[in-house]
Amino acid sequence: MLPAAGALVILAACGGGGGGTGSGTGSGSGSKTAEALPASAINPQPRDAIADGGELRLAVEEFGGQWNTLNVNGNTGDNNTMMGPMLPTLFDYNDKGDYTPDPNFLSSVKSSDSSPEVVTYNLNPKAVWGSGRKIDWTDFEATWKACNGQNTQFQCASTQGYDQIASVKEGTNAQQVIVTYKAAYPDWAGTFGLFPKEGVSSSSVFNNGWKDITKIKDWLAGPFTVDSFDQTQKILTLVPSPTWWGDKPKLSKITFKAISTPSQPAAFANNEIDTFDVGVDASAFAKAKAVSDGEVRAAAGPDFRHITLNSKAGALKDLKVRQAIAQGLNRKLIAESDLAGLNEPVAPMNNHIFVNTQTGYQDNATPAGVNYDQAKAKQTLESDGYTMGSDGYYQKNGQDLTVSFAALDGIKVSQNEALQVQNQLKSVGIKVTIANTPVSKFQDGSLLTQHEFQMVAFSWLGTPYPFSGIGQIYGTGSESNFTQLSIPEVDSLVKQINVETDKTKRIELANQADKLIWENVHSIVLYQRPQNTAAKKKLANYGSFGLSSVIWQNVGFTK
Repeated sequence: MLPAAGALVILAACGGGGGGTGSGTGSGSGSKTAEALPASAINPQPRDAIADGGELRLAVEEFGGQWNTLNVNGNTGDNNTMMGPMLPTLFDYNDKGDYTPDPNFLSSVKSSDSSPEVVTYNLNPKAVWGSGRKIDWTDFEATWKACNGQNTQFQCASTQGYDQIASVKEGTNAQQVIVTYKAAYPDWAGTFGLFPKEGVSSSSVFNNGWKDITKIKDWLAGPFTVDSFDQTQKILTLVPSPTWWGDKPKLSKITFKAISTPSQPAAFANNEIDTFDVGVDASAFAKAKAVSDGEVRAAAGPDFRHITLNSKAGALKDLKVRQAIAQGLNRKLIAESDLAGLNEPVAPMNNHIFVNTQTGYQDNATPAGVNYDQAKAKQTLESDGYTMGSDGYYQKNGQDLTVSFAALDGIKVSQNEALQVQNQLKSVGIKVTIANTPVSKFQDGSLLTQHEFQMVAFSWLGTPYPFSGIGQIYGTGSESNFTQLSIPEVDSLVKQINVETDKTKRIELANQADKLIWENVHSIVLYQRPQNTAAKKKLANYGSFGLSSVIWQNVGFTK
């Protein structure tokens, strides 16, 4: 999964992502139920309806400085969007999450559907890296070795999938790859985010070799490549790649400009950008809807807002305190406050793995005993030796029970959630201080990976592989387990889930893990995050993608 701040986001499962056909443009008028929203809203158009040429102007919150999307510091929504046009995609996903091989990179693929799982990839012989070298089996091998968890010097966002592989070997030629797993592995298609061996050959290159985007052109393989990066103006410019072998991109240029989230609606209204992520900002929603040649494309997505708690920081080391925090928060009110003015479905989300509209969803917060109950929150603290002080806050050893909430500057949803948490927890005797935090610290990864927070809210961006995110986000020792919490029973269940081929049983095991995640209060899920994307009406094949992929060579403006 990918994390995102408000309009920022983070993703799980390296193999997910991009293109697809999607359906509907989405009116942005909202709906009473999430099911009423389309699965995607991208204004789907055939290539012959799209003009040749044109510039797509996109906004990002900030450039983080780590362009390797496999690296934990590069695994953000903005970064994946920027690198998406320039990196291989082995599969294309539709808005239901179903996949087909991307013919630009795969001639065919076959799985044994057995234990052990053996997957044979036949690469498109025309597929090359920017250097001109053909993509081959050694790139798969190098990517696997970098992120299989054997060498912890590689700062991988996730080892999920890679750690299940026993071997990667050459087939009948260098363009045939034989991947053998240790056992059955039903999520095999979500394993590989493919990178060139030159860029992942050592931990030093993996962690530090991707920091200057103008020097990694040889490591790229997609319809677009880097043209320039203006550090002063903070503009990244992409142009069609001269080594691209597939359909010619419709766009002649893609530019990404660093524009703060609060400034993006005005930039859209002033015709400075062609699209932006409205997210759950009602003011931005209204401004986008008022643009005569624009619209808001709304879709139900697999993304969700949540609060991550640093289990090694201050009072949060105490399980009882974390449980009291969860019991003290009215998550429905937080959702209503965040989504006010959007006419979106409002319901708390009581599952860390499946969103409300997804098969497998069930309420695990209530049976875990951590759903909203302020009286119970007080009982939990008192059973832990806390006593109410004269100032209205619980105390132990003469010290107020105090936790800090990192609120991201300029991110309205983050600031709102900080205030909501502060006000609600005051009612149960927990003092919350708000630490205003530069959004750049989220974008460069340092806030999360350096654990420079006690509580922080952001979004996880879902993928077609919800089971793969369990080990990534909640597994002991995972780089993306930002809470630093170890739940051995969850680790054991992840091992079973990884090899279970019966979907019903898999869902049962995942919900067992989720109940444990709630009981230990690893994090507090808030609500399923709607996907709202402002876009110029003529922009085609782009918007709110849901589970579908971006087919970058088909993005453009209608004639």
